[in-house]
Amino acid sequence: MSPTLQEGDVVIGVSPRLRPIRAGSIVAFRRHARRNGRLLIKRALTQESTGWFVIGDQPSRSSDSRRFGAVPTSDIQAVAVCRLSRSAPPDRSRFGWLL
Repeated sequence: MSPTLQEGDVVIGVSPRLRPIRAGSIVAFRRHARRNGRLLIKRALTQESTGWFVIGDQPSRSSDSRRFGAVPTSDIQAVAVCRLSRSAPPDRSRFGWLL
C-alpha cells in the first residue's frame, strides 16, 4: 500500500458498520481460504454485485482482485481511518487520517 502505507506503519480501523466502505477506502479483510491467516490491506476500487474489487497501491507488485476476484462485503472486517508510525522516536510525518 505504499506510499499510503509503509512497513512499520500502524493502521487503526473501524467496523464497516461504523464507517461505510466507499470507493477509495482502505480496507482489511481475510480471503476465504485464509480465515486463520493475516489480514490483507487493500484499497477498495469499485463495488460489484459479488463484493468489492480491491487493488494494491503498487499494482505491479500486488496480489489483489485482479488475481483472486472481488472480495465479498461480508469478508471486509475493517475500514482504515488513521495511520501512525511505530518507529522510535515516532515519525510525525507518517501520522495521518485516512478518510
